Amino acid sequence: MKYDRAFFDRGIDRNGTDCLKWDLREARPEGAVPLWVADMDFACAEEIGEALRRRADHPCYGYTVTTEEDASAFCDFVARRHGLQVTPAETALLPCVVTGLKAVVNTYTHPGDPVAILTPVYGPFTASIELNGRKAVRVPLVRDQEDRFQIDLERLEQAFRDGARLFLLCSPHNPLSRVWRREELEQLLSLCRRYHVVVASDEIHAEFVFKPNSFVSVLSLTGPEDMAVSLMSASKTFNIAGLQQAVMISRNPDVLRALKRYLEAVGAMSGNLFALKGTRAAYRYGDAWLDGLMDYLAGNLRLLQEGVRELLPRARLTPVEGTYLAWLDLSAYAGDCSTLASLLREQGVVLTGGTFFGPEGEGCMRLNFGCPAAQLQEGLRRMAAALSR
Repeated sequence: MKYDRAFFDRGIDRNGTDCLKWDLREARPEGAVPLWVADMDFACAEEIGEALRRRADHPCYGYTVTTEEDASAFCDFVARRHGLQVTPAETALLPCVVTGLKAVVNTYTHPGDPVAILTPVYGPFTASIELNGRKAVRVPLVRDQEDRFQIDLERLEQAFRDGARLFLLCSPHNPLSRVWRREELEQLLSLCRRYHVVVASDEIHAEFVFKPNSFVSVLSLTGPEDMAVSLMSASKTFNIAGLQQAVMISRNPDVLRALKRYLEAVGAMSGNLFALKGTRAAYRYGDAWLDGLMDYLAGNLRLLQEGVRELLPRARLTPVEGTYLAWLDLSAYAGDCSTLASLLREQGVVLTGGTFFGPEGEGCMRLNFGCPAAQLQEGLRRMAAALSR
């Protein structure tokens, strides 16, 4: 299979597949262009489909064991893609990254405890804290003159002084598309060490980094003495979120042991047999597809930048360093997300409202450009028609 521009231009018809992004009528009216849910409108790598079909052809789907191969496929992948050395003994499988966030919250805090987050941030960060009876301490990121968001280290340190002993980090950041630099991460980890704060880093978008930026995992900056955990998954990277499998990694054996104990207590195990087979195939054989995808997304990013500049001149597009998600400040067109969403729906285009990521997102929308270029361009045209009245 040749994973070139023609492959990704074809996209795939997802209508009628019980697809959240396309089939949820309350969110996406018939005929609307969906640029919202963070999965991609591309066919998966053929190697993944082949592995799933091969397993499905065996007509018995009984209890399944995980093997050393499930961990080693992941370890080999991150070594190959990031130069990151991880051993199977430092990993544990779980259903999804959000399960991992909740596991850390419940293992290292008590009801009522404060947990620090950098906002605006992916909605399940706040939900993982508040649904478990903890208090989310929001540390707003600060937008600079180039519309890039920076960490307010003084305010984060104050959160630690005030008692937050857990910090949830999104790296690369969703929805602000920031790829944290090594020096920024070193500063964060130094603060965490000083105040004995546990840090959990959601690194699900690690593979989606655009040049000249480069991904740095907290794992490359921490050792066995650090109370740090990374959460990764093939779900975003290879567009297999429906298979439900992720991996939790820590250099600290006590941290990993405690989190495994919690996961066992609540019955949160690795994905089912299809998740195991599909994820293993993705990590072993998905590089060519991923390379082609990144080239294609880089082209889409250029289309997005040009489209915003020409069609939405009053919009403020945050520089996209990573992910396939763009943060647009549209407050010059309408001051609140409810009005923006209504105007966009009228013209048949759906984005994710900024307040899903916290009150700091009012007047902003997140746009998913992980789709065929023609779909992205049509969505931008509809946005211009909706907002240029």
